[in-house]
Amino acid sequence: MQDLAGARTSLGCASRAGFTLLEIAISLGVFAIGMLALAAMQLHALRSGSGGRHATQAASIAQSQMEQLQRLRWTDADLADTAGAFTATIAQNNTVQGDPNQVEMTYAVDWRIADVEPGWTRAIDVRVTWDEEKRPNRSVVLSSLRYNREGL
Repeated sequence: MQDLAGARTSLGCASRAGFTLLEIAISLGVFAIGMLALAAMQLHALRSGSGGRHATQAASIAQSQMEQLQRLRWTDADLADTAGAFTATIAQNNTVQGDPNQVEMTYAVDWRIADVEPGWTRAIDVRVTWDEEKRPNRSVVLSSLRYNREGL
């Protein structure tokens, strides 16, 4: 008899081992919440990456325009004082290579030039602006001084 009772208790313990349906449901719920948070973080990283790429491209465009203005002769009409106003905007497209080349972003480039010391020094500001989804009117401004090295 004792053997039969001992077998019953060991069988009873064995049937209670393992996970219940409620424990599995709770663990799956916690796992699902974690995966949703991970997906949201991935979307945010993708959006931030494209924003950084656009800012880098805009800075490169501004640097290129600044170099072009720095190479001009002192007496060139494009290097004349703009009286504090920015010049007419020039659109520059950033294309993505593919089967049909697609325009990823359009940048607006303009600049202003002001005489700091007439005949000797000019301040040059180059501004590049663009619009991103949910972040309109982004801009990069690059400033420099131009000296009259030619003595004109």
